[in-house]
Amino acid sequence: MHQPSHSTDSSTPPSRYAPRRFEPRALLMVILMQGALLAGLTTYRFPMAPPKVQSTLTVHMFELETPPAEPKVERLPKLEQQRSSAKIHTPRPVLELPEPVEVAVGATYEPVPVTVTVPVTAPSPAPFAAPPRPTVVGDLSASMIHAPPPRYPRESRRQREEGAVLLELLLATDGTVQDIRVLRSSGYSRLDSTAIDAVRRWRWSPTRRDGKAMQVRGTVEIPFVLAG
Repeated sequence: MHQPSHSTDSSTPPSRYAPRRFEPRALLMVILMQGALLAGLTTYRFPMAPPKVQSTLTVHMFELETPPAEPKVERLPKLEQQRSSAKIHTPRPVLELPEPVEVAVGATYEPVPVTVTVPVTAPSPAPFAAPPRPTVVGDLSASMIHAPPPRYPRESRRQREEGAVLLELLLATDGTVQDIRVLRSSGYSRLDSTAIDAVRRWRWSPTRRDGKAMQVRGTVEIPFVLAG
C-alpha cells in the first residue's frame, strides 16, 4: 500500500522531540564558565577557625616551715606591790653602856694647862690730816717777785684786738703757779692764751702763817691795750 509522503515545510517549527543540532559555541561557553568557577574556588580562602590553645596549669608543692613557738614570758610581780605588801622590820638600836671605871678615893689630879689665844687688835691708823686750805688774798700784784709782761701777739696787733684778761691763780708754798684758769675773757682767745702762757712763768714771795708757808689763791688782771 502506498503511503503518501510527507513533505517538510521550512516555515513549520521543529518538534521538540526532533533531534537537536550540536552547537560548539555553547559548549565553549560552558567550559569557560566551569574553568572560571574552579579558578575562583582555588583562590578563595575560607576563614579558618583559630586554633584552640590548651592551657596547662602546673602546681608546685612546697613544704611550709613551721615557725618556732614563741617562748612563754613569765610575768614577774611588780616591785611596788611587793614593797607595799612587805613589812620592814627595823631593828632597834642597841646602846652599849660604858663599863664602870673604878675611881680611887683620895687620888689627886694635876691640872692640865689651857692655852688661850687672845686676838691682838692692830692700832687704828691716825686720822689723815687734810692739807690746809689755801689763803685767799685777792689781788696778787703786791707780792710779785718775777713778772715779765706778755708780748702782744702780732696778729692781734694787725687785727686791732684789745681787752683785759682776769686770771685766778693758785700759788704753791714756794710761790710758783700751781693752777690757773680764766675768770673773765678778753673777748679774743689769742689774747687769753698769751696771758696764761706769760703768767705761768711768774713767781711770788711765799706767804707764811705761824711760821709755815701756805698756799695762796688770788687774781691777776692782764690788760692788752694798743698805743696810738
